[in-house]
Amino acid sequence: MLPKELHKFFWEHNPAELEEKTYWYFTIERLLEHGNDQAIRWVFKHYPQEKIIEVIKSSRSISRKTANFWKNFFHLREEEIFCLTKSSHQPGINFLDETGKLVRDEILGV
Repeated sequence: MLPKELHKFFWEHNPAELEEKTYWYFTIERLLEHGNDQAIRWVFKHYPQEKIIEVIKSSRSISRKTANFWKNFFHLREEEIFCLTKSSHQPGINFLDETGKLVRDEILGV
């Protein structure tokens, strides 16, 4: 069970239902991205470094900023980290025209 001090980082879940061994990936991912110093220390105390690195390398949810921090911390290569090699941004998809008018309906064909 997660300590009470960490419950605030799992705002959309009931922390009492998040078993740290069952939901290890989600727990590590969330705390690396949103956790404070206490949360990060807890992660390193409760999970092996291999699992932490696995999350950093394969997560689709951590930000580029977080990924870069942990890349440097663990001396990882950028190409090993999924969120640093793939971009979800699709240039050219704008929902405002050049005058600032919303063009959502035109895009959706409504």
